[in-house]
Amino acid sequence: MAESTGMLVAYVTGHGYGHLVRLGEVLREVRARAPGLPMTLVGDVTEPLVRTLVPGPLALRRVACDAGLVQRDALQVDEAASLRRCRELDATFEARCAVETGFLRSVGARAVLADVPPLPFAAAARAGVPSLALANFSWDWIYRHLAAREPAFAASAALAASAYREAGLLLALPFAGDLSAFPRRVEVGLVARHPRVPREEVRRRAGLDGRPAVLVSFGGLGVPRLSREVLARDAEFQWLLPEDATTARLTALGLIYPDLVAAADVVVSKPGYGIVSDAVAAGARLVYTERGDFPEYPVLVRDMPRWLGCVHVSNADLFAGRLSEPVRRALSLPRPPPADTGGAARAAEQVLAALG
Repeated sequence: MAESTGMLVAYVTGHGYGHLVRLGEVLREVRARAPGLPMTLVGDVTEPLVRTLVPGPLALRRVACDAGLVQRDALQVDEAASLRRCRELDATFEARCAVETGFLRSVGARAVLADVPPLPFAAAARAGVPSLALANFSWDWIYRHLAAREPAFAASAALAASAYREAGLLLALPFAGDLSAFPRRVEVGLVARHPRVPREEVRRRAGLDGRPAVLVSFGGLGVPRLSREVLARDAEFQWLLPEDATTARLTALGLIYPDLVAAADVVVSKPGYGIVSDAVAAGARLVYTERGDFPEYPVLVRDMPRWLGCVHVSNADLFAGRLSEPVRRALSLPRPPPADTGGAARAAEQVLAALG
């Protein structure tokens, strides 16, 4: 494809790794098709992780784009702190929008891609730049849900919906919640990372023997109450905990996180788009636990079984280390046929079309 002049500016929410890694997959595909296209990533994210996701030159601009939700840990939302954060950022929305509008104009932005803070869509509309959203849920939907218990969230929901209505096109992903705020949408399918090292080689590098391997994965926040000492009581399985899957350790082994997911026989986690899509692409089974009153949870629980083998474990059993029985049940499930995971390529084509 001929190179486009101008720049692609991508924005990412600060809420969890899943949004960043799937946005990174789309940017990888864009880079493969337009190697010389300048790109900037805007978000409150760490540079080392970004560099593992997107090859080649990529400018990084550290900006808190949205409030998201404040988490106590991987399974608990701090609603009071989340509301305070929403109020703080909502109060400065217009000023921050003016800054982003100026930034887009100053760098010659040709398109904006965001997953999925509201701010960049309002800024892109004011700058006259086409914008695309990448999402399976939107913050207006999340805040409306919370407003049933805390009505003050309704103002944040309304502000987010107003910004989303300025988006040019939504690239809709599976496991979708209410995305009705976006005026136009196209389904792109599952955006997922794939392992890059063969499974047996990963197991060798990671020091795994012939026993089934169980990867306990709860993102960067983790679940401090779950310890290796508790899990090691059952020697039938090999337990891989978050300290076994740090970016530094995986880099030292020449691996990326999806390699470890593929090497595991079962993943234990909360259901979120990132880990579910990793497990689908790797052909792993999932033992999942509830994650509080988060409206994405029932959508994932409803839709996951057609994508991968999955078994529920309660928070109480998880924290007590009673995982062996649900792991055995998960191992007994057949693997679904390989899924279509070409969403990143389809999303990249839409982005390049917007770039002209």
